[in-house]
Amino acid sequence: MENNFDLELLMPSSFLKHAPSARSMFGFCLSLLAMVGTFVWAADAFPIRPLKIIVPFTAGGGTDLLARGLADGMAADLGQPVVVENRPGGNTLIATEFVVRAPADGYTLLIQTNNLTVNPSLYNKLNFDTVRDLTPVSLVAGNPHVLVVPVTSRVNTFADFMASAKAKPGAINFASAGSGTVNHLAGEYLKLLSKIDIQHVPYKGSGSVMPDLLAGHVESMFGFLPSVLPMIKDGRLRAIAVTSPQRTTALPNVPTISESGFPGYEFASWFGILAPAGTPAAVVERLNQSIIKGLKNPAISKRLSEFEIYASSPEAFTQFIKTDMVKAKKIIMTSGAQID
Repeated sequence: MENNFDLELLMPSSFLKHAPSARSMFGFCLSLLAMVGTFVWAADAFPIRPLKIIVPFTAGGGTDLLARGLADGMAADLGQPVVVENRPGGNTLIATEFVVRAPADGYTLLIQTNNLTVNPSLYNKLNFDTVRDLTPVSLVAGNPHVLVVPVTSRVNTFADFMASAKAKPGAINFASAGSGTVNHLAGEYLKLLSKIDIQHVPYKGSGSVMPDLLAGHVESMFGFLPSVLPMIKDGRLRAIAVTSPQRTTALPNVPTISESGFPGYEFASWFGILAPAGTPAAVVERLNQSIIKGLKNPAISKRLSEFEIYASSPEAFTQFIKTDMVKAKKIIMTSGAQID
């Protein structure tokens, strides 16, 4: 049976009055199809020129070494050079703001660390919104920290450390590379969970901490595993606990803080790749796949053997950032740490 509907009875008269002609509608559809086709082609063709990974620290440090290894792995997969550019300063704010203002085309990326989730609570005001102005691409790697003491210390175990802290509140101190750094917040988190009173001694950078720690001028530090591991192995530092939820293969005989009476304690350095907000989803997915392939490259994984590699989906990294921001805020509010 034919449906002989009268269109004028079904459509508002105002629509019919201003309705475009068949010819103009046909032209509009062709334009729309061309736009969609161009977007799909652009995503499929990405990348067509070199990419940049912006590092918020000076060359030669752990983040820089990780970025350069990752860049080589991604370049092999993408077929384009991936250049590492160092923009240190401002507790990583200089590099982050540079990427926030970069074109959202996938060609300018940022490698970030815990600073990303700490800074919103550490500073009174930022010039960008961590969640709104960046697009997470992938969590890349991480490392636990190790609670270390000089080899001359009378503290031999984590139980010794806790007993001393409880017996003499405020007498034991722990050094850090500065207020708000990961090795500072790792100590504050232990204070928060255990209710012990240990004093924070901030330094200007990790390089200036180590001579005083080795000489016994400061009593302990939550050191970044790759940085303190050589000194643990050669007997200059004693490892008494690690901050990861499970023991690390690098120090299998050293217990975790979690297993030593504080279940749920976890504080580690992490590294991830982000792009400017608005980067097309297809480009983000292509970058994510390239990061995963690059990290699986045997030559690259060998170069990055001191890191614990755990690439993730963009969605998982997004949720990780939000959760870590909440945790960092709680610790910072309790400790009173602040930059300005």
